[in-house]
Amino acid sequence: MKLKLFALMLCLTFAAAAMAKETELPDSCGDPNTKFDVTTQKSTAALPAPDAGKALIVFLEPNEEPCLGCYTQRFAMDGQWVGATKKHSYFTLQVEAGQHHFCSTGVMRNTIAIRSFEVKAGGTYFLQARWIPHGGSAGSAYGGPITEEEHNSQVVPGGKSALLYGMSLLDEEKGRYLIKSYEVAEFKKK
Repeated sequence: MKLKLFALMLCLTFAAAAMAKETELPDSCGDPNTKFDVTTQKSTAALPAPDAGKALIVFLEPNEEPCLGCYTQRFAMDGQWVGATKKHSYFTLQVEAGQHHFCSTGVMRNTIAIRSFEVKAGGTYFLQARWIPHGGSAGSAYGGPITEEEHNSQVVPGGKSALLYGMSLLDEEKGRYLIKSYEVAEFKKK
């Protein structure tokens, strides 16, 4: 019972922080007031092949913390929100080949990650955003400690404090393996 009460209190703390005034976001993000409703379902289909002349981006959220599943992680590309995930889920997006700028915001205010990379027609890319608990020494449920790539993707507004949060481009083989145990995120803007 004490554990359930603790989890509830932790969720309420996160909810209060999440409702606080939104931080100004980088240009690669979308409108800070955009929110999503997210549901998940078991995946039964294989990933689609990219359409001719396009690439496939797979956006992943590996976090499994009970309360973290109460909230969404938003993903943007080139200044527009393209979707959201929650608790051990993913979604896909067909994109034109070329240079793209990505953003993700996490559970708490000031959890922002950005990165850019070139996508090639016919390619499949796995972009993971995750919260790294316990000062960066995360256990296997989170994929290990924060990587240099994730650390370098984190944006912390001047003078603010933030949880460790980062975004990384996964090896395609690893990404394909991981999503076998993930659910598919279905989202709609609120």
